Amino acid sequence: MAEGNVTASMMVEAILLTSRDPLTIDDIAERLPVRADVRASLAELAEAYEGRSISVIETAGGWCVRTRPEHSDLCRKILPRPLRLTRAALETLTVIAYFQPITRSEIERVRGVSLAKGTMDMLVWAGLVRPGPRRQTPGTPMTFLTTDAFLRQFDIRSLDDLPGIGEMREAGLLADVSTAGMPTPGGSGEGVIPADEV
Repeated sequence: MAEGNVTASMMVEAILLTSRDPLTIDDIAERLPVRADVRASLAELAEAYEGRSISVIETAGGWCVRTRPEHSDLCRKILPRPLRLTRAALETLTVIAYFQPITRSEIERVRGVSLAKGTMDMLVWAGLVRPGPRRQTPGTPMTFLTTDAFLRQFDIRSLDDLPGIGEMREAGLLADVSTAGMPTPGGSGEGVIPADEV
């Protein structure tokens, strides 16, 4: 499936190199002038880039070309400075990623400290977090969710690739905090864990 000497893999490569955001297989197929096996082209490109300074990776539900971490210092002077997150912002982002959809008061409960207004504003402004549906409880508080920009920022394919809470506790990264009355991690956020089951 080539046009002259141009192969499908070359066209897929050109599309990936010029795209700012990761593209799904369907997005790539739509942009191709001919029908092609996009998965096979991506596999061929990933193999061709093996051992080079850039690689073809799957992240945030799509495919993109990224600089390998060991070569990233060479590119930092050219690219805009990445967003620097405070410790409070990183903690807040982590809580949202694990417990989304989650309200502001639930974030404060998990972190054990009150949340500065500027922290949430900065995460929304950066596009890492977005408002979610209102919780159907008294006061109908706003919930928050992570975005695809969050997945791209941390090179995560999907939220399923985050380490489990049990794994993080075993590694000593999480304290044994009571989660009574909290939404279940990775759950719908609609129900809460009854206090007598903790």
